Amino acid sequence: MTTNVQIRRIGVILFQGCDLMDMAGPVEVFATAARKGGASYELHHLSPKGGLVTTWNGVKVLCEPLESIEPGYFDTVVITGGLIDGNSCDPQVVDWLRRNHDRVRRIGSVCTGAFYLARAGLLDGMRATTHWEDSPTLQEQFPEVRVTADSIFVREGPVWTAAGVTTGIDMALAMVEEDYGRDLAMAVARNMIVFLRRSGGQSQFSTEFEAQVRQGPLMPLLKWMVEHPAEDLRAETLAERANMSLRNFYRAFEEATGTSPADWVEAMRLGIAKRLLEQTEERVDQIALKAGFVTYEKMRRCFARRLGISPATYRERFAAPSSRPDGAVNITVLQAAFGLVENGRPTIQ
Repeated sequence: MTTNVQIRRIGVILFQGCDLMDMAGPVEVFATAARKGGASYELHHLSPKGGLVTTWNGVKVLCEPLESIEPGYFDTVVITGGLIDGNSCDPQVVDWLRRNHDRVRRIGSVCTGAFYLARAGLLDGMRATTHWEDSPTLQEQFPEVRVTADSIFVREGPVWTAAGVTTGIDMALAMVEEDYGRDLAMAVARNMIVFLRRSGGQSQFSTEFEAQVRQGPLMPLLKWMVEHPAEDLRAETLAERANMSLRNFYRAFEEATGTSPADWVEAMRLGIAKRLLEQTEERVDQIALKAGFVTYEKMRRCFARRLGISPATYRERFAAPSSRPDGAVNITVLQAAFGLVENGRPTIQ
């Protein structure tokens, strides 16, 4: 007696300078599903001309040429990302996608691979995502695409887009779940030591605030604010501390940080609260006080607005066994997170 097994061929498109993790993450998911659960995935690495492709990480991957593949051969095609935008996509890949996308059951992209789908016209009028750093460029170059900058991955019918780097794993796990059910997807996630589904969006994994300033008159004040989050950090108080008029302070602060004092303070307090949730076993109301939110409700609203999850959910997902039961937090780590440390040394002594 013979059993007919449907082979699901997965084509992963690479190009010179693509990102290794964008390829390796999804490939590992599909390969683990086949190895651990008997999923009938067959993996192929593809590139415009075939041969060795060098990722920007320096790893060489042997690929089959795109044009050597018969139309309709693949069940799923995934396009990797790299240091590209809509103006630097390989035209051979774009042309192949235009000609063959309707002969593939499912097509996806990781990170800036979304630019390939957009250039091929496959994202017109659809929601899509890419890495948060590249979302503004994707929206500017392809205004017909509805870019959702904070999504881990987006599915619009047969077209999937993942934000980048490790989110390709999330997207591939969802594809395995669609093909073979939750049990196998969960087994793969456990084997890879990742979540089957992550709460929230990219904003919980990227830094909410990026201070690029390394010098200037406000640097001592910014450092002091990180060290004293529970102090009165209203703009009027900060302006007085900086010996500036309120009007000049607002202008100087926005020039230095790119945001308003209130927004910077909230992002800073959120960063402190996150680290206390990760590193300590303090009660959430005590963390709210230490981070400067005063009340748990104010902290909860901030988490919901900026991360899309509650403090309790954040702790459940990201907490490690606490080595600081007293609730202390590493100030140097916080200073680095807010751009106040360079090369491991404080920018202000």
